[in-house]
Amino acid sequence: MAHPPFDIVIPLFRQRWNTRAVLEGLTTHYAPRSIHIITPEPEVRSLQSKAQNWQTAPLFIHPEEPFFKAQTGLTKNDICAVLDLGKSLYTPGWFYQQLLKLGAAEGIADLSEWYLVWDSDLLPVETWPVVDVSQASPRYTFALLQHNQWGNPQIVETWGNWIRSVLEVDPLTDTEGTFIPHHMWFKQSHLAAFQQQVQRYFQSEDHWLLLMMRSANEFGTFSEYWSYVSWVMAIAPDDLAFHPYERYGITTERFFDDGTGLFSAALRRHQGADALSTVSPDADFSPSYRAIAAFIRTVYEPNALPSSLSFESSPRHLKKDEANMHIEELRSRWNPRMAPAQA
Repeated sequence: MAHPPFDIVIPLFRQRWNTRAVLEGLTTHYAPRSIHIITPEPEVRSLQSKAQNWQTAPLFIHPEEPFFKAQTGLTKNDICAVLDLGKSLYTPGWFYQQLLKLGAAEGIADLSEWYLVWDSDLLPVETWPVVDVSQASPRYTFALLQHNQWGNPQIVETWGNWIRSVLEVDPLTDTEGTFIPHHMWFKQSHLAAFQQQVQRYFQSEDHWLLLMMRSANEFGTFSEYWSYVSWVMAIAPDDLAFHPYERYGITTERFFDDGTGLFSAALRRHQGADALSTVSPDADFSPSYRAIAAFIRTVYEPNALPSSLSFESSPRHLKKDEANMHIEELRSRWNPRMAPAQA
């Protein structure tokens, strides 16, 4: 049975070497009605031009700076100006990306009631089903991809405190996984209730976008995915469905690769392309999903394919102490801080 039509939303800071493959991979595996990319204005024209020959679902590209303006009168600068964090691990753009996920329907006309947000660096491989149509009503399902015994416990506690304080619900927990899965189903009616609760917490009729930034000033940070699933568990638990970590999280991998990493270098060699370490991450290298999937099948055992690969582009992943790495980084053959790649 075919799944109901749905849209995918992807906030994208910058087009990367793997952008094409992620979009084609989502199209191949999930057949969305459309894919909406929200990206800074300088990226829009370039991406529109390059994507013309990509094999994707209908692709719509939105500039992020005026994304909310038509409905709210607020620009990115207006919203980010509320932040006053001083020294912080997080940039205003990092928080703004979270608001784009939570508020996608305020900037995209006719967005599906259930829409799937997907992080731009997450490549589906031996992936999980996202819509179960075997029952009377469709079940919209995501996968836990990050183990809960790694990461920064202070940040996790801050996120949990935000959920308890602002939403007045218990943070949802799992025996193995975290609810930071790099993708998430959102339902517009649940988001509307979430946004109203933020206004109740602040006892303010200011727009929820501004209040979310105020909450970052108060708590230091927030987590869009964890907050949302905790809210849904409290108000509509039947609408929350996920695959346990042991199903798909156990094989996912996460590693730095901005186009100069171990994976992309091995892929270039496999394709007979120049794999010198001096290659620029901005080089015109944009392999198809079919090409990357074929390469993956040559370097992994047939019964040991990863469920997904996360191509981190921030250089901070090259500076992490081993104690601060996630298990998904520690076990990856493509992590330059660990064992050399076997390719």
